[in-house]
Amino acid sequence: NNLYKHTDLQSNFSANMLAIVDGVPRTLSLDAFIRHWVTHQMDVIARRTRYRLRKAEEEAHILRALLKALDALDEVIALIRASNTTEAARDGLMELLDIDELQARAILDMQLRRLAALERQKIQDRHTELEALIAEYNSILASEERQRGIISTELAEIVAKHGDDRRTKILMGFDGDMSMEDLIPEEEMVVTITRGGYVKRTRSDNYRSQQRGGKGIKGAQLRGDDVVEHFFVTTTHHWLLFFTNLGRVYRAKAYELVEAGRDAKGQHVANLMAFQPDEHIAQVLDIRDYQQAPYLVLATKRGLVKKTRLEDYDTNRSAGVIAINLRDEDELVSAQLVSETDDLMLVSRMGQSIRFTATDDALRPMGRATSGVTGMKFREDDELLAADVVTDGSFVFIVTEGGYAKRTAVEEYRLQGRGGLGIKVGKYQEERGHLVGALIVQEEDEVLVVMEGGKVVRSSVAGVPAKGRDTMGVIFAKPDKNDRIIEVARNSERGLEGDESEDDDVTLAEEAGSPEGSAGSASTAETSPAVESEDASGDAEPNEDYTGGNE
Repeated sequence: NNLYKHTDLQSNFSANMLAIVDGVPRTLSLDAFIRHWVTHQMDVIARRTRYRLRKAEEEAHILRALLKALDALDEVIALIRASNTTEAARDGLMELLDIDELQARAILDMQLRRLAALERQKIQDRHTELEALIAEYNSILASEERQRGIISTELAEIVAKHGDDRRTKILMGFDGDMSMEDLIPEEEMVVTITRGGYVKRTRSDNYRSQQRGGKGIKGAQLRGDDVVEHFFVTTTHHWLLFFTNLGRVYRAKAYELVEAGRDAKGQHVANLMAFQPDEHIAQVLDIRDYQQAPYLVLATKRGLVKKTRLEDYDTNRSAGVIAINLRDEDELVSAQLVSETDDLMLVSRMGQSIRFTATDDALRPMGRATSGVTGMKFREDDELLAADVVTDGSFVFIVTEGGYAKRTAVEEYRLQGRGGLGIKVGKYQEERGHLVGALIVQEEDEVLVVMEGGKVVRSSVAGVPAKGRDTMGVIFAKPDKNDRIIEVARNSERGLEGDESEDDDVTLAEEAGSPEGSAGSASTAETSPAVESEDASGDAEPNEDYTGGNE
């Protein structure tokens, strides 16, 4: 595309789309040109056919008189010879043959030897041919469909006679310049967004795979108390939908984000979107286009869910549009692309879960400016942590603040009606912290764990043994002292290849800092092997099942 734009490899030609329509000059679009041309061609065909019809009828009229003259040839010749004047011969022929003046004149205009030499069969054949042509012409004049068919046939004949391979392309609405997206290659990018609103994109090959239990590599350079909140993989040509705590949604192309190194803080999101006061990013969704899925499901901290057609969010408004009407003390938690047959899994921060199908009966579609319905109820001090779409053969993958993770087959979570308290996702121990992430994953997926200090651990889901729902999990990542896990993101089939046997421990440089606070300072250390927590260790709270019906 850059060669097309900056060299003569491709040339663009404009057309003056001016035409005379009904005697008035008008500038037309391409489809209007075709429409008016077809109308003109139909008029040409009608006028041409009427002319041919008139000529055929005139000739047939004369031939009918000649046939009558041949039937009484001797009388006709005798009458003509006996007449003293042309007028007398004309009147005699009109009376003898019962013909009109025009037909009589046609007979008189012929020499007698020519009249005697006429062959009746040839005249009869020509008359029959003309009668068929007259019927055909009348049929064409009576049918617009026939006229359009003639246009198509004649165009095909022109193409067959004069046509060759097209060497140009007609581009609708093309002004001669390529868009920014046309000049940007589609590449995989890791997008990082911090709580303070800093956003960036980084090439995916800057992150390499680690074994579980690793301390991670530096994912962002943070300032003050800022932390990484969103971390996902997309491509430069994808749309990014930014859902905010105030229930609005903004959008931008991934290539519009500033590209920065793995340890850079990036650009503030206020430079991209016109956020309102006290508005910050709550959830980010990347899509190829607005036909990627029929519906978008939004879930809030208080357990409300809403299903809306994805295309309803296709807007260019820089000020964003309403995604959901939030009630008091509520905020957005999750946004998922779904179809009517998909199952949704909701997980709370205290470890409760509920699974239901997003059918129109269970979750009817609503407009953008609505609040939704109850998806899950909570006990005191609990709230919704995550919502995700269940896929066949997948696992529920949960991670705690302390770095423990567990993988459980989705089949162990039965379908329920929305609006209940749900069932527990596993045994809970307070020293391991609350849940900070809950994902639906496949065994071949990779997971990215982000720590409050900015470090990132990337490990394979298969490194965590699949366990039953009533278990506690294994060590997945090791936060440093006074650090904790704050975010978990799926990285499935994104092409970040290259497993490495060693684990990296890179000290995060903060701008506020100490002598070690420069961006170039780093230290590497070996990590201890992962330790699996047996189900029998500790006095875990017994698992409880709670089911609830529809709201």
